[in-house]
Amino acid sequence: MDIMNYQKTREAIEALEAKVAEMNGKQLNSVQQDVYNEMKAEIHRLKELPEPALTVSGMGDRYAITTDGQTLRMFAKGEKVADAHRASAKSGWRISDFIKGSMGFPISNTAVAVERGVATTPDFVSAEIIDAVRAKCRVIQAGALTIPIIGKTTIARIATDPTVYEHVEAVADISESIPVFQPVTLDPGSLAALIPLSQEIVQDSPNLDAALQTAIAGAFALKLDQLSIAKILADTAIPDSSAGEDTETCEGTLAAVGTMLAANQEIPKALIAGPGDFIKRAGELSSDAGVWLGPPPVLKSMLDLPTSTVTDGTAILGDFALGFAIAVRMDLRLEVVRWGKPTAGSHLLVAYARMSGYVLQPGNLYKQKKTVT
Repeated sequence: MDIMNYQKTREAIEALEAKVAEMNGKQLNSVQQDVYNEMKAEIHRLKELPEPALTVSGMGDRYAITTDGQTLRMFAKGEKVADAHRASAKSGWRISDFIKGSMGFPISNTAVAVERGVATTPDFVSAEIIDAVRAKCRVIQAGALTIPIIGKTTIARIATDPTVYEHVEAVADISESIPVFQPVTLDPGSLAALIPLSQEIVQDSPNLDAALQTAIAGAFALKLDQLSIAKILADTAIPDSSAGEDTETCEGTLAAVGTMLAANQEIPKALIAGPGDFIKRAGELSSDAGVWLGPPPVLKSMLDLPTSTVTDGTAILGDFALGFAIAVRMDLRLEVVRWGKPTAGSHLLVAYARMSGYVLQPGNLYKQKKTVT
């Protein structure tokens, strides 16, 4: 079962369980009893269906393989998770209506039943917010893939490649060389954001839905970048500078690329660095004519992405589509705490999401350091 069908199955189970709960304890005639028994049997059957669990990573492809041979979509930069959730996009569920309903205000679309207090957002709303987070996240802009998951999932990380030998007939000249695969468990922790909302803002802002999606996306993107960059910098399997390679100059960046090539890595597709280093590289001038220098031709296609989550003096280069991935749970949750800040006369919107980054191929990333200690 692929992830999309599993989500539909989960929704079907919840709907059947709600109907069974309504019928529990009631006097049922024979027809109703048969329907009740059939629904319970169907719930049992649906729960027995296998959940999607990755056993093989796509490792830079657009798909991963589940245990029963189905494919699990992996979204590259520029692709949208929301495109896979268009079927329910016209259901009418909106964050602003949920907030207004939770606060006791009338909502614009009275035909739509809206939860109060706590809600798991519909898949299409979660997908839209996840895409907004992805659009602002530097590691995803650099090329990292996004893997939507349902639950804890284990994939393979390539730690080392096998060695290939040239063989001479009848000579024992081939040594064993086993590639090292390490399990990586995708089980993102919870990220949470607290957003104060006054009654006046909720009542008087016609663009509340768009404003909240933008605010939530920006906050989660910054935290996701912080966690991802920290994980990359802490990974000792990712090679780094053995001698100082200046992060402030294009010449220093080219020296780092030379080290990567000497280690059989490819020319990097993206570079993530601190804003100070980015500005100094961009502001390099020739000494004679005052001409902007810019990167050398060999690096013209490499993305140069600044972020405050990287300290000046350090840069990360490589093919992020192979080296790094973001795992994200689709069940974004929202909660409205009424009078969460009573002294300020406002309520609190609490947004929860589970997403995190994982190094999949450390040999496709590189840590450039201006100063080596």
